[in-house]
Amino acid sequence: MENRPSPPEHNLFDAFREDHAVLGRGFHELSQCLRGNDAAGAREAAERIDTAAGAHIAFEEKHFYPALARMLGAPEVRRMYSEHGKGLAAVRALLERDPGAPLPEGERRRLMELSQAMEAHIAECGEMFQAMGRLSEAKQAALYRQLTVWREKHPRWTGLPTSG
Repeated sequence: MENRPSPPEHNLFDAFREDHAVLGRGFHELSQCLRGNDAAGAREAAERIDTAAGAHIAFEEKHFYPALARMLGAPEVRRMYSEHGKGLAAVRALLERDPGAPLPEGERRRLMELSQAMEAHIAECGEMFQAMGRLSEAKQAALYRQLTVWREKHPRWTGLPTSG
């Protein structure tokens, strides 16, 4: 099946790629800080992720994943929600810490595992792009409108109700 680009007024593919690039860079930075035992840098990265990710995560969990559930199956969608939960747990744990406090080794390793799980989730987005391409143009346009609404609200990830 040929992949046709969506009309410019609702290019869900480009918006998704853009969001995933931002998230990918954010979690890569977070993991790098944790690898280097830079607690302050990790907390700053978590703050940036919290601010940047909220709209995209809300869109995926409230609109996109439910739209894909029939194509990908409930177990796969549950896995994606679970991976979001791991990323959120890392961000939340870092934001709840005293900015100047060092990270105990066990906690640093735990947070690094959570961050790396989210990095892997972001890197595996190819399956979502394939599924997105199987949605009708009308459904893609409706999803893009939902993403736009969330982008305008600009919620913090930690401020969203947990889903899954």
